[in-house]
Amino acid sequence: MVMNLSELYGMDIYTEDARYLGKVNDVIINIETGKIVRLTTEPLRAVNKDMAKKILKEHSVLYKYVKSVGDIVLVGKTPREAVTSREVEETTVPLSSRSRARVGLLGRR
Repeated sequence: MVMNLSELYGMDIYTEDARYLGKVNDVIINIETGKIVRLTTEPLRAVNKDMAKKILKEHSVLYKYVKSVGDIVLVGKTPREAVTSREVEETTVPLSSRSRARVGLLGRR
């Protein structure tokens, strides 16, 4: 399935056990690979590095846990508990919500 990156913004994020996590606020992409790394439920406009790390740790979902994207974003594993400090350090800068880049979204197993 292919969709505009901008279509992700504002989508509800739920776990497989029907727990609501929030709405997609920012999409973080690895610029080197072009793959989505993380979805945040809070704006990543941090004043300092510690605040950015807190948002990434407490208010985001690693995209590798996304099971499907349709009317909502469905994640499998409890994503926030699975985040490691190394994954937070490796996260890159989010794209603006105005981006019209086309991104292939693949179903996860």
